[in-house]
Amino acid sequence: MTPSSDPEIKTPPAKPVRNNLTRQQQLQKLLSRKAGATIAQMQNTFGWQPHSARAAISMMRKAGHTVERSGSDKGTVYRIVKEA
Repeated sequence: MTPSSDPEIKTPPAKPVRNNLTRQQQLQKLLSRKAGATIAQMQNTFGWQPHSARAAISMMRKAGHTVERSGSDKGTVYRIVKEA
């Protein structure tokens, strides 16, 4: 066997970029947007069932955040209200 003139150089696969925020921090960021977030958006973002998304909103309230709930054509929208 003779050595090949162009050996394959194997590089390790690129690591996916990891978000270092906790789910609670990610949820806070999602709910702090001007548009807020619906239960369906939380389900898609985190892979949660509807009851888990509502429980997470409840935990945000228990943590001291003021979470406003309003209706829209998209469904119920939740958002964190910043106190003045």
